[in-house]
Amino acid sequence: MRADAEANLDRVLRAAEDVFAEHGIEASIELVAERAGVGLGTIYRRFANKEALVAELVNRLLTDVVAVGERHLADPDGSGLAGYLVEVCELLATSRGAVARLWSHPSSKDLVERSRQVQHQLVDEAKRHGAARADLAGEDIAVALWAVHGILDITRGQPVNAWRRHLDLVLAGFAAPPEATSQPPLTDVQMSRVIRSSPISRRGRDTRGSKRQL
Repeated sequence: MRADAEANLDRVLRAAEDVFAEHGIEASIELVAERAGVGLGTIYRRFANKEALVAELVNRLLTDVVAVGERHLADPDGSGLAGYLVEVCELLATSRGAVARLWSHPSSKDLVERSRQVQHQLVDEAKRHGAARADLAGEDIAVALWAVHGILDITRGQPVNAWRRHLDLVLAGFAAPPEATSQPPLTDVQMSRVIRSSPISRRGRDTRGSKRQL
């Protein structure tokens, strides 16, 4: 790929990540082009449609997630599971544009399967060293990541790290014996602000507004 084409691709992917994080995966490709400062032709020369662009974001992120898991398999004393969850959640927090389709995009089937295999291996290793409760399963790791995804979605645009405390509590529950959390809970003011500005609340207000216009 020529240097200018590679630079354009990087701009498009970063712009798509930001646009989808701010407006949801339903945002238009025109908005992505505007944010990237390129013409629509530049995007369509690389991606046949928006779905292909989403697939690229999803598969790049999943590739990173799998690589994180494989690297943490080498951690000593079963500590890789905790290291994996922390690092993957940080990836999700900084790559929100692709998260909504991360585990369900048709093009990512093989990567999702490998991700689940790595999660099971990390759990088995943690249990073998007594670093995780005996009844912990690989599926619990996926569910924990889904929960963090939901927290990231509802706190979108808010300067809070509610997902970090939740992850601390999850890790404490996974551990044997349980550990204390290092993150404070959200304050009442922060909770109210998050609820008022959450995507769910905004969709509700938009729906009521639409009904009033009918």
